[in-house]
This record gives sequence, C-alpha cells and structure tokens, in this order.
Amino acid sequence: MNQDKGLDKQKLKKKRIILSIVSAIIIIVFVAVIITILQIKSNVDRMIIPNTIVNTEPSPITDEVIVVPEEEKELKDFYLFVMGLDYRGSHNALLTDSLIVFHIIPEQKAVKLLSIPRDLLVENDYGHQVKINSIFSEGYYATLNKAKKDPSILTNDEIQLGNKVVDKAVLSGAMASTRTEINEILDINIDHTVIVNFNTITSLVDEVGGIEIDVKRKMQYRATNLYLEPGLQTLNGEQALGYARFRHDNRGTRYYATDFERGMHQQEVVKALASKILSWNNVTKVFSLLDIVSKNVQTDMDYSTMYSMVKDYYSLFNGDSFHSIPFPEFYSNSGDVIIPDNELDSLRELFKATEIENSPMIDQTQ
Repeated sequence: MNQDKGLDKQKLKKKRIILSIVSAIIIIVFVAVIITILQIKSNVDRMIIPNTIVNTEPSPITDEVIVVPEEEKELKDFYLFVMGLDYRGSHNALLTDSLIVFHIIPEQKAVKLLSIPRDLLVENDYGHQVKINSIFSEGYYATLNKAKKDPSILTNDEIQLGNKVVDKAVLSGAMASTRTEINEILDINIDHTVIVNFNTITSLVDEVGGIEIDVKRKMQYRATNLYLEPGLQTLNGEQALGYARFRHDNRGTRYYATDFERGMHQQEVVKALASKILSWNNVTKVFSLLDIVSKNVQTDMDYSTMYSMVKDYYSLFNGDSFHSIPFPEFYSNSGDVIIPDNELDSLRELFKATEIENSPMIDQTQ
C-alpha cells in the first residue's frame, strides 16, 4: 500500500514538473509574441505619414486593426502611387527620380504598372511649365512656408529625409502635391502613396538573394559602378539599383537611355523583386524585410490598411500578375516629354480598365 502511495506521489510530481515546463513555454511564447507585435508596431510607426491633404490639419492615426468578416468583404480595385527619391549623401534637391502608378485589380488577379516620365512637362500651381519631378519639391516648400504662418498644422513628429529633419505634415504636403498632379493627368483617384528611398532597392534585392533580369544591352557607367553585359542574369542590390537608374553611359550619348527605357527598367526590377517575395508563400523573412522597409519608406497607409493588404492580397498575386502599360513617347522641340490629348485619352482608358485584354499595348512578359 505504501509503495502504491509512493508511486502516486512520483507520478504527481512528474505531472507538476511537466505542467511547469509547459506553462513556462506558454509564457515564453506569449512574451515573444508581445515583443514581436511591439517590434512590428514600432517599425511601422516610423513609416506612417498623416493623410496627404495639404489644406487640412493632420488626421489622427489609429492603431486599431478592424477585421471585416470574409463574407462582407469585397476586394475592389485601387491605385497605389510610388515615388522614388534620391536623398543620399549630398543630394538635397528633393526631386522625384521615379514615379510609378499601380492599378491593383483583385478580381483579375492583376496589377498594371505605369511609369510617368520624370521629364514630363506639366503646369504647376503658379501657371508655369515645369518637369513633373520638381512638383514634390514645390509642394515641400509651399507646405513649409504655410507651417511658418500657421504652426498648428505641424504634427511635431519628425523624420530624417536625407540631410533634412522634416515634420511629417510637411512631407505630407509634398506627397499630396505630386499625387494631385498624377490624379489630374490620369483622371484617377490614388488611394495610397508611398515614398521609397533608393537604399530600399539595394537592401531588399540583397536580402532576397538577388533578382533575375534579362539585360537587353551592354551598360557601362562608372559613377554607379555599373558594368552589365546582355543576357539573363542575377543582379545583386547595387547592380539592380544601377540598372533601374541607368541613364548615362561612359561610352557616349549614343548609348544613353531614354526616360521611357529607364522607366521600363524600374518596372522590371519591381516585377522581379515582387515575384520573388510572392513566390515564398510564407513569412520567414518578414522581420528583416520589415526592418529594411520601415527605415527607407514612408506612406499614408494606416495600420489597418497595411494589415488588410497583407492578409487579403499576399496569396492573391504571383509573378504573372504584373502588366506594364507603356507611356506614349513624344517630345517637345526642346526635348522635354509631352503627351498629345488624344494619346492621353487612350492611355487613361487603357490604364483605368479593370479588364486585362490581350492588347499589344500591354506588356505581359516577365
């Protein structure tokens, strides 16, 4: 009898030890989850810019994630606008080096990409003809001057933009100026805007192990350490950035790339990078990617929107989802990019359409 009691006590002791271990594991996992959530929130917080409307006070940013039941959710098409800024080192002009508009169409599992030439002539708020890549800078200084007269529009939340320390409200105004111009050109209503530092491309490409690009011609440019031969090859981060920005060539002007060719290079890099990330079908590198993105990207999307996009769209698209829409190539007598009205009407119709047609105007190659 005493022996049985002894065995029962040993079993009970073992159960308590096992329960203690399990409890400890649960606590550790719980703490790890909390730390992870806080890390994500901290990183994402650095990215968020108040709603990009110049003439209103910054709107509050909510941390709440609203989950809509699947049966009530309808995935509609929307427009995403990405601006690439070069504010590395001594660069301080705040000129947009790349302008890409995405028309995301969930029903067709398709994404249309349209690069806006940075030398496109537009009319600014003062009635002057200027290149579209200067509109961001004009919006920045206009909002800065407005803030001097009315400091209440400032958020008192500052970020580093190159060698400038910028209040998020001022950056918001700069983003809004360019977005408004693109809306008018394409006759659309952009839903979300993203600013990307060129460091993002280099870091992301290296993080995913390089991207495969079919280089169409020889490229040589010492300033960016770019030396590429024609052919299908895997580019590292520095090469991918040089390829995306390639414009001048050390061999002379006859080898220079046009603004349109440059735009297509940028789209190729975007497609290749997105295809690789989408092909993972998991989040094994999410933290390293998030850290890279949060340090080099600003956006007007809030937490709820980001959460919904990842949840609803990540598994919806793949490398074959991307379709390039070419911008019509026309020049003024002085060599600036222009677009005739009839060509603009056709471009608007093609880009805004929610159907993906087998049209020769749409590049469906990857």
